[in-house]
Amino acid sequence: MLKRAKYFLFCLFLVVISSSVDHPRLSNEFSQATFLERFPQAYYFVDINPFYLPTSTLEKLRFLDDPEVNLAWLFHLAREDEFHKARFLWQALPANISETRFNELVDLLVLKQRWEELTTLSKHLKATERLETVLGLKLGVLPDKLNEVQLGELSIALLPQQVTFNTECKNNVLLLADRFSAYQHLNALRDKYLLKPEPGQNSFCLSKVYYVGNALKCEEGFKGFATCNMMRDLPESDFIIVMTTNGLANVRGAQMTLTMTSDYDVLVHELMHFSGFEDEYAIYGQKARWLCNSEGIKAPNLFVGLPENAPQGWVKSETCQNGTFDAFKPATKWSKMQFQELPLSEQYRQLWQKKVQQDWLIEQQKLANNVQTIIN
Repeated sequence: MLKRAKYFLFCLFLVVISSSVDHPRLSNEFSQATFLERFPQAYYFVDINPFYLPTSTLEKLRFLDDPEVNLAWLFHLAREDEFHKARFLWQALPANISETRFNELVDLLVLKQRWEELTTLSKHLKATERLETVLGLKLGVLPDKLNEVQLGELSIALLPQQVTFNTECKNNVLLLADRFSAYQHLNALRDKYLLKPEPGQNSFCLSKVYYVGNALKCEEGFKGFATCNMMRDLPESDFIIVMTTNGLANVRGAQMTLTMTSDYDVLVHELMHFSGFEDEYAIYGQKARWLCNSEGIKAPNLFVGLPENAPQGWVKSETCQNGTFDAFKPATKWSKMQFQELPLSEQYRQLWQKKVQQDWLIEQQKLANNVQTIIN
């Protein structure tokens, strides 16, 4: 029956060709594409790679439900982020896709961060080493359990024994991620930060993002804040930024924890915490008790105490609403320490630069004292 149908189509194709006085000669891809748009069934009799056909022609051919056409159409939909139209294509792909083409599709889905589609692909076709590696990265598999060659092809940076920073840096920051999605997201934040480092050049020097997988143990802790503990020794740095998938961003000591919902504004806000800046919205509980129960300048942007003792020009802040004393801040308007989405003001940039310089000088003095002690 199938042979008879193909024979009929072939005869029809010959009739169309011979009866048309102005038909294309099918001598080049353009003429073939034009002809196929008029007569889609002729695809079966034309030696042409569907990947070289224009979108308009592919759209005409997709109703043939041919596996090769389906694959080419899937690539088009993926490039255009129209994944909602690809729902029924995954099970209609050719079983014998070349490894090169398969990996091209995997790389495209990785670029688009389409983790669900990558999993779907693995269910319908035999996974290549590239796809197996990507799925392992998605789950946080330890680096030494993954294909080293494929990690290189995917440009995944693995944590070395030592990380070299610019000698002009005042603060060296090590970047770590536990999942592929976190790795991509932290890289995007890093790229944006490097376009205009805050509060100035060499204030905070960010390393590459290093994938560490499940060596970084992360969970949602108190009130949903993300907490991560590293289960291996780390190269020397002043600060660490870790990226995981779930929870709320926070800074604890020298470690910042970001999650997939953290944007660039959150990164800058949390970097200011590295320099000792305090939040200008109301704080609660234990922190309110220890921060707001004694007078003094507690941060570059926080004075706690009586109004008459506050630095000149400072205004009341919401920080210590739940403490013994009132809080005061240098900005008369809202700042980035109150609302993260606000741009960094020049006033706070200068305060931040001053604090970074002060902290650096203190560290340099400590180093000098240590050297002197050793000499003596």
